[in-house]
Amino acid sequence: MDRASFANLRVLVVGDAAVGKTALVENIGTGGGASRGPESHDVGMKSEWTCGCALSVVREVVEVEMRPMEVEVELWEGGGTQTYATARPVFYDGFDAVVLVYDVSNMKSYHNLVVWLFELCTSACLPSLRYWDSGGGSGGVPEADLEDGDGAVAQGHAMQRALLGGLCPVLFVAHKCDLRPQQAVTQRAVGSPLLRPQPPERLNLLDRFLGGGDTNPSAHRSLSLAEERLLDQLCDFVQRGRHTEATSKEDAQSFDFVLWRDFIRRAVEARRNST
Repeated sequence: MDRASFANLRVLVVGDAAVGKTALVENIGTGGGASRGPESHDVGMKSEWTCGCALSVVREVVEVEMRPMEVEVELWEGGGTQTYATARPVFYDGFDAVVLVYDVSNMKSYHNLVVWLFELCTSACLPSLRYWDSGGGSGGVPEADLEDGDGAVAQGHAMQRALLGGLCPVLFVAHKCDLRPQQAVTQRAVGSPLLRPQPPERLNLLDRFLGGGDTNPSAHRSLSLAEERLLDQLCDFVQRGRHTEATSKEDAQSFDFVLWRDFIRRAVEARRNST
């Protein structure tokens, strides 16, 4: 096949535990039916929860520059439970697009979209570099003489620019919409914007990197001004982002595949423009 008519994308799928990421990936893989199944590979142990990461591969045909292009899409589904939080950043390298999933019946999972984006924007720094204080008062800022410290910070900034600047497309999926309360605050009324998410007052995402709890001093570190500004940007980004709805119940599956393929097309074009 002509390489110009074929592309490979790596799409990261993340969100809180139990929002239905695995069911959504299966829904995408089958095209909303049973005629087409994804090739699936678990990176980790078989369990009711996704351990580490689960990989599925689907193929789509999209139109790029007025020509049909076959795209092999790798869906990397990251585990949402705290148990596997330390391993998650291993899979945060080299993805071309992000799907963030939340449960419409669980408002916490919607507000936590900001937490997930913050994790993606900051996880380029290894935990030992980002939160290490060698006693010199660094306050968690990587020391210049630490191995690859400066490069990791630059990579983190590059990830922020990619996500916030559209170089890495992001799609928000309101899952389990069949469970939506009649007056759910996340529901888009005609001409009404989504609720602006509010991150937790004390971000437990710091525990996600180090796996600690109350005994972990890094969990109580105050956010820097730059991090507070980033959180504010991410709240706006979620509110104004591209949202769609989905249901993965066996008897009532729904997903906007037209929007999905347009999302894949935008990811292909963003990747081509960055090279």
